[in-house]
Amino acid sequence: MSSSSFETSGLVLIPPSRCDPRSDEDIIAALLRHQPVESEKNLWTFWDTGLSNMRPYVRRNVIGWVRRLPGWTVRVLDHVEGSPLNVSTFLDPLAFHDAFNNRTMTGPYVGAHSGDVVRLPLLYRYGGVWMDAGTMLFRNIDDICWKVLADSTTPYEIAGIAPGTEPGNDVIMNGFIAAKKGNGFIKKWHEVYLEIWKGRTDCIGSQDHPLLRQVKKVEVPKAMQIQFGIDNSLMNDYVAHALAFKRIRMLEDPSSGFNGPKYWEKHAFVLPVQETFLAQILCNFDGKRQYDLFSLPRHKEMADRDPDAENLVNRLLSNASTMKLSHGLKNNKLVHLSKLWDLPENADADIKPGSFAAYLRWGSEHLEQTRTIEPLPVKCSGDVLEAGVLEIVE
Repeated sequence: MSSSSFETSGLVLIPPSRCDPRSDEDIIAALLRHQPVESEKNLWTFWDTGLSNMRPYVRRNVIGWVRRLPGWTVRVLDHVEGSPLNVSTFLDPLAFHDAFNNRTMTGPYVGAHSGDVVRLPLLYRYGGVWMDAGTMLFRNIDDICWKVLADSTTPYEIAGIAPGTEPGNDVIMNGFIAAKKGNGFIKKWHEVYLEIWKGRTDCIGSQDHPLLRQVKKVEVPKAMQIQFGIDNSLMNDYVAHALAFKRIRMLEDPSSGFNGPKYWEKHAFVLPVQETFLAQILCNFDGKRQYDLFSLPRHKEMADRDPDAENLVNRLLSNASTMKLSHGLKNNKLVHLSKLWDLPENADADIKPGSFAAYLRWGSEHLEQTRTIEPLPVKCSGDVLEAGVLEIVE
């Protein structure tokens, strides 16, 4: 595509000098090699069966990260025996629970929950950003949050994206987390999650762990539960990592002086949900609608383009930092774009020549936003728990 292929305000071309000229194959070859940690500018992700077994569009996400992020080291860690990218080459087994170390995790969410157990210790030991592999990146991470975290004159120490479902923006999703190494909040969050998994091989019943007794659980609206067949109880087991976060955020520990609400209000750089779920919001969480719009041809003449597809893609490129393609629970009736792009017949749907999807993919690597990102005001609300990190309170 040429520079004349975009007409959206708020976007400029990334100079060729800042574009990675390597082929996809060359970037993949580099990603498959062990890269020692030499700074905190690390972008971490995980695919339990390895980069080579990623779905094509997910692998292209990661390639796009590399192209957009000169100066950052992108790593796709795995849990493959003998792999140079095995997470055990970066972390001691004590960072994980027994089911992960012994490869005895069971159930349909092994991959997702393996990612949950590796993301926080990586950030704690080395620093950087965790991003789920099913995420397209539209903006340099330096400009999303890292410059702010790295600037010692700001109070910010941790960054993430609020789901938009909690008052006060006092919760973040775990698909995008940024922190400098040695962050104490990250350490405490992981300690709780490890304790929840002690003696388990799957997630079922994790929401009932005594450490989560005072934590407010997720409440999917009844209408959505009925319409989409969502099991609210299973949802809370599935998002136990988020529940562990909530415990630390509400915790006041008299023995150490740690105050979760005050810490989060002062040190969290929290971004609005639109920074990652804008496509879902614009399409009313209809994955089939997203798929159809992305599949439409992007004609050379503006007048011939579908206005809804044009609006969707241009707003993503100019007003979202990322696009998270989530799967969620496997047994519900929600149609996610990710599930459609997972299908073998749609292996190249995200790069279909001449389509809006292909333009979105190109723009994710070649276009830069001119807007300034401002964090949300954070005000912690709800109950406070006076206890130690792993202290059970009746």
